[in-house]
Formats: sequence, structure tokens, C-alpha cells
Amino acid sequence: MIMERRIKIVWMLSIVAMLLITGGQLYWLRNQYQYMNDEQIDDIYNSILQTAGQYDSIRAPQPKKVFNKANMFFYNLNTYTDMEGMTTINELILGALKGRNLDNADAKYVDIESITIHQNDSADAHKADSIKGNAIKKKTWAKLDSLIPQERVLFLDSFRIAMPDKAVPNLNSIINLYKLELDAPFVLQQFDSLLALRLDSHLFTTRLKVSRDTSFQWDPVMRREGTLLNPYVEVSYPYNPLKHQFVVAKVEISAHAVLVRMGWQLLGSLCLIFLLGVCLLFQIKTILKQRRIDELRKSFVNTMIHELKRPVQALKMCVAFLNDKSLRTDEKAMDEVIHDSMSELDNLSAYLSKLRDMTRADDEHTQLSIRTFNIKETLKKLIRLYHVPEGKDVSIETHFSEETLVTADPVHVSNIISNLIENAVKYSDTSVRIAVDCLLHDHQLTIRVSDNGIGIPASEQTRVFDKFYRGSNFPDRSLPGIGLGLSYVKLLVEAHHGDISLTSQIGKGTEIEINIPQ
Repeated sequence: MIMERRIKIVWMLSIVAMLLITGGQLYWLRNQYQYMNDEQIDDIYNSILQTAGQYDSIRAPQPKKVFNKANMFFYNLNTYTDMEGMTTINELILGALKGRNLDNADAKYVDIESITIHQNDSADAHKADSIKGNAIKKKTWAKLDSLIPQERVLFLDSFRIAMPDKAVPNLNSIINLYKLELDAPFVLQQFDSLLALRLDSHLFTTRLKVSRDTSFQWDPVMRREGTLLNPYVEVSYPYNPLKHQFVVAKVEISAHAVLVRMGWQLLGSLCLIFLLGVCLLFQIKTILKQRRIDELRKSFVNTMIHELKRPVQALKMCVAFLNDKSLRTDEKAMDEVIHDSMSELDNLSAYLSKLRDMTRADDEHTQLSIRTFNIKETLKKLIRLYHVPEGKDVSIETHFSEETLVTADPVHVSNIISNLIENAVKYSDTSVRIAVDCLLHDHQLTIRVSDNGIGIPASEQTRVFDKFYRGSNFPDRSLPGIGLGLSYVKLLVEAHHGDISLTSQIGKGTEIEINIPQ
């Protein structure tokens, strides 16, 4: 019971350790996958920004349709602070003139006084400043009209930009984007062609969008959507921030591509998990095998006690008979007692011989005495000296190939055939028919022993070669034996670098085939 409890504890601890290690590996792999996924998303984001910059640089040198260096003017009409939203409001005027500028041909901007309304702490002050700002704005427009004749205005536009106080964009770059859009409009097909060169391994779609959001946006925005195994990224790039115009690129992230990037990590983790699984299975298999061997040893001890007890009891009765002087005068009884004593001594000697042979066979330092001998003569001698048990009618047929000289250990080969014949006789009815074939072909010795015995169930055919195992299909449970015969044969065959196989049918007999290389 203590051993059983310990085995169960070892199993539980091994399984828990395996689960924990596997779970840790899976968690690490998930984090690595997420990290690789983030890296790929960052690469895609940078590729989209680089493509947008490349496309802007391609559009910039194209001929100007509206603006050029000499006819553009820009005026910051009004700037004030929205205390409630904590934003700075900029009201801008941007336009183009026919011909050159008013006073100075080299001037880029019309020099008009800039009007700025500064931040006030109270709501009333802010309201008053707004009223004042509107009045001044009308005055400024009037002044602008006086400076720029209506017929000189080629293009005029005004903007109201609300931006947080802590994030002030570069107005020159924003205006340049606006000018670029008017002179060389953004063409989605051209942008897609450039983007396809950078995202050749990803599926993507693009569209143009005009945002209804009044808040000013001049930086690209990236959103991650989808699931862990099927993610996609959506990037909004403002190609004309003043008009809230964006190009939106939606890119699908290939899980296969991510897994390929982390291929070595996956392979290493899978190998580690597989190795741990193999070790756990091997450990469980070893424990089960040790448990079965322990059970077989217990069964062996009980069987040995039973088997040795019988000849000892018989010998004790024989000695008691011989100790009675009055019974010793009966010669017929004396002969029977002596015959029984010899038979029981033979059984006892056979048990001890098998134990000795198994001990020698298990010893890895035991060397085979390999030599060339005539197997036909060896087998004929073995059959001639075989002692047929009482109550059995045994017939042994032999078949040999033309060549009968083989190379092996003659003593062990004799023990192999002797054990197989003994098993065939033991597990058969009173009429026993045994065929022994010794064939030499293709540098291989084949020994085949078949009988007409009781047969072996299919469920037990793989276990009969285990030590101390005895089958359940016995006609008589009192048959002597300790389950070492076939295991001993297998050990001797493997010592010769050979193999052994078995075919059997219930009620029809058993055939055992041994192949030993020559």
C-alpha cells in the first residue's frame, strides 16, 4: 500500500510538472508571438509613412496649378484660447493672386498686421474679447480688401484650427500639404502602387476619407483591430490636414508570416515540450514496468514456494517410507518410492537449473562460445536423450536443409530447442505432435518449432516472453512451471543478435520461429 501511494504521488507530481512546464512554454510563446506581431505592425506603420512621404516627394516637383512662390499669401487672422476645451483656436486666410505680389515681387506674404487675442481667465472677459475680436476681424477683412483688389484674387480660403495647447504643429508644413493637394491632387491608385512594393507579402485596402471631426489632426493615427491570430492594422494618414482629408490603409497581418519569423523559437519550444512528454511517458512506462515486475516477482515467489513445496513434501514422504523397516521389505513399493523420489528430484533440479541459466543470461559479461557445429547431430542427440513425461505420447519430426553446419553457441542452441520442446509437451494434450525445422538460407539460421497444443490467447502472446509470466490457458493449473522458459529463450536468441516471433491459435497449437544471423 505504501509503494502504491508513492507511485501515485510520483505520477501526480510528474503530470503537474509537465502541465506547468507546458503551460509556461505556451505562455512564453504567446508573448513572443505578440511581440513579433507588434514588430510587424510597427514595420507596416513605418512602411505606410515612408510610402506617403515618397508619394509627396513625387508630387512636389509637378507643375503648379494654383500656387507658386510669387503669388501666395498667408495671414493669421485671429488666435485665441478656448479655456473650456484647453485648446488654441487659429483662424487663417490662405490665398493666391493673379500675377506677382503687391509691393515687393520677392515677398512671399502680404504684410498685414497680425491680430492676436490673448488668454483671459474669466468667462466674461473671454466673451468680451470674442466680441472685440470679431470687430477687429471685420476691420481686418476690410483692410485686406483695400490692399488686394478683388480682380487680383485667384484663390482664397479660410480655416479655423483648434489644437491642444501642448501640441502645436508646424503651420508651414501643414500649409505646404494644402498647397500640394491643390497643385497635385492625391491619386489613390498611384499611392497603392507604391505601397504594394513595400507590403508585397500583405493584403491591404486603401480609401480616401474626409473626417467630420472638428478637432485638428496633423499626425498619422494607427488602430489595431481583430483577434490575436487574425489581426489587422488601420492607419489614417492626413495628406491634407487643413481640410481633414485622410488616406486610410487597412493591412491584414498574416499569422503565418509571424510564425515564420519566430520559427526557431517555435521549433525549440515544441522540441522541449516533446522531450518533456517523452521523458514523462518513459517515466510512467518505467514505473508501470517496475510495478509489473514487482507483481511478477511476488507471483514468482508464491509459485516457487508452491512448486518447491510439492517435491519437498514428496521427498519427505519417500524418506518416511524408507524409514519404516516393515515397508522396506516390499520391493515393488520400494521401486515406486525410488522412482517418485528421482522424478521429484529431477523437477527440483530443473527449477534450480532454470534459475541459474536466467542469472547467467542476465549477466551482460557472460560470453558466448561461438563455433561451427553440425546442428543436425546436436538436435538428434537432444531428442534421443529427451525424457518423455509419463502419460504423454510424444512424436517429434525434424527437417533440415542440405547444409547443416551452423555458427553459434551449441550449448545455448541446445537449451533453446530443449525449452521449446519442453513447453510444447507441457502445454499439449496426451497426444503431442512436434515439428522442428532447422533451415539455413541467405546467411541466416531459422529454427521453427510447432506443436498441436492448447495455443496461446492473442492478448497474451506479447507477454509470454516476460520473466515469471505464465499464461492463463492451462488445461491443468497444477502443471509445474515458474514462467522462465520463453524469457530465457528470448535472452539467448538476442545474445546471438537474432529475433524470435510467435504465432498461435487457441486449440490448434503454437509455432515459434527463431532467426539467427550467420
